[in-house]
Amino acid sequence: MAASRIHAPVDVGLRLWEMADAEELAAMYAASATELAGEEPWCGPDFLTAAGQGERVRRCLADEAAEGFVITVSGAIAGHLSLDRIRRDILQSADIGYWVAPRARRHGVATRAIGLAVAHAFDRLGLHRIHATTDLDNAASCRALEANGFRRVGVIHDFALVGGRWRDGRLFQLTADEWRSLSGGRLRTRGGAGPGGFES
Repeated sequence: MAASRIHAPVDVGLRLWEMADAEELAAMYAASATELAGEEPWCGPDFLTAAGQGERVRRCLADEAAEGFVITVSGAIAGHLSLDRIRRDILQSADIGYWVAPRARRHGVATRAIGLAVAHAFDRLGLHRIHATTDLDNAASCRALEANGFRRVGVIHDFALVGGRWRDGRLFQLTADEWRSLSGGRLRTRGGAGPGGFES
């Protein structure tokens, strides 16, 4: 997969994962180890190491049904975003997931990163639909999705086992036609700015 860089306003961008990112990713996650242990129990001890992140990036790069990105703020890695379960059959769809480090939150970083990923999925990958699922209590994530045109389409009961209990998930979706109807295909992010251009 050829590396590409996606730029957005206010120094927020997306870049496809590279093997060289493993050490910086590990340091970012290690700084949030307590949060990840409670909210992302699948992140075991290896997840916090450069070797573990190297293997994670390697698996993603080898998976034709996934694309992994780092979210950057002023060039530094501040989170991750993924397009998973990319379907090239009659569904032409993908799931989107994302996480922003605590130090970069409350600045519209996730909102802008989602907008860039949506443009990439619809314009470059030619997909028809993107799905997202959030915890019912995650109001910030819901706002970031809705700011990019995603619609709430239902609740999935007992969606994920987190913190020892099954939590419900809120399901969102966005289609290419809906996205293109928003300002001619340029999604609005916080502050009214649209996503930036692409570089390969």
